[in-house]
Amino acid sequence: MTPFYRVMDKVISIVAGNLFPLWLVGANLIARLGGMIILLLIGHSFSPEILGSYFTMLATAGLAVTATQAGSGPLLIRLMQGGALPKALFVVAIRLLIAGLAVSILVSRPEFELNMHWPFLIMPVAAALSPDWVIAARTEFGHLGKIALIAQATGITFAVIAAEQTNDFLLFTIAPVISFTAFLSAIFLALRPTTSRRKPVNADALDIRQSIGLIGFTLLAGFLPNLDFVLLGNGEHSLFLAQRIFLFCGGLVAAISATFFAKQHGGLARDLWFFVPMSLVSLALLVGPDQIANLIYGSSEATLISVLQNGAFWPLLLALVTRQCLILQETARAAWVGWFLLFMLVGSAAILPNHQDAIELIITCQLRLAAIYIVLSAFPFWSKGREARL
Repeated sequence: MTPFYRVMDKVISIVAGNLFPLWLVGANLIARLGGMIILLLIGHSFSPEILGSYFTMLATAGLAVTATQAGSGPLLIRLMQGGALPKALFVVAIRLLIAGLAVSILVSRPEFELNMHWPFLIMPVAAALSPDWVIAARTEFGHLGKIALIAQATGITFAVIAAEQTNDFLLFTIAPVISFTAFLSAIFLALRPTTSRRKPVNADALDIRQSIGLIGFTLLAGFLPNLDFVLLGNGEHSLFLAQRIFLFCGGLVAAISATFFAKQHGGLARDLWFFVPMSLVSLALLVGPDQIANLIYGSSEATLISVLQNGAFWPLLLALVTRQCLILQETARAAWVGWFLLFMLVGSAAILPNHQDAIELIITCQLRLAAIYIVLSAFPFWSKGREARL
């Protein structure tokens, strides 16, 4: 082989290795594009007040789903890759108990109306029982794309009907229907024999500290897109309308993180995948928030545009925090950090003023993300210094 071909072979190998996140990012992009289509359909058909109520309930249900699924998802992937299926099934049973608790908390929320909001109770249960972690552990990311496509097609269908009829109840069924359809599709694909010719990814068994840390960090990363909006939100619909746009970014960040976790890859490729896309999104929100608001909601409301512009760095900060969580989450000595930050977020929300307007709230959310990033970035240096002193 000539030097030229050796160089080209090396370049192709590097490019191929660094493009693997496209599978899961592509799957999530399908979900996010479907969500964007749904936003366009309902955003131009329902009043901002009704949409604000829907997105408020959706954010609350999103927390319930995160509590049920996000913290245990990576742990289940590692257990599956390590061949510990009985332990994985035990974790699924715990997930189901958490789903029951989440449902009871959801019902007790003051904004919950049973006759209108009961479909949201499906979401935590579907998240608890979904076997999508089996598919991710096999690194069959193409199947995740199929699940996203089927679920979003169903959601878009419901959104079209809801928009045409301007039916409030059908509006509140869109997200639960997507969740339930994804659940059924995951069952079907997980039960199919694997056809992948790639070498399976194997993982060493996690000790108890690593498992605790993994759950804590993934819960922290999973809660962040919704937590501050639910804890600090004061009912202003413009805040939750903006949050739906931010969540488009949050989904992509989660997909990138999940892909690098499942494939156990790191380095420069990981950093570029986290940093570059969200930097571009932040730039777009800074430069053209009015165009984005008009595109999605057909709205030129000054408050919504201001929230988008003042919250422009939220996607980038979320990406940076998620990257740090991915780096630390399987480090035994950092097992307590994710839990500590999660409890601090919840506890500090109780002492923050609850009379802030939407713009003040989005700035507060970004300051909290920045503080988390500083703590996570400083921990390795603190830990090394502590070891040196010992």
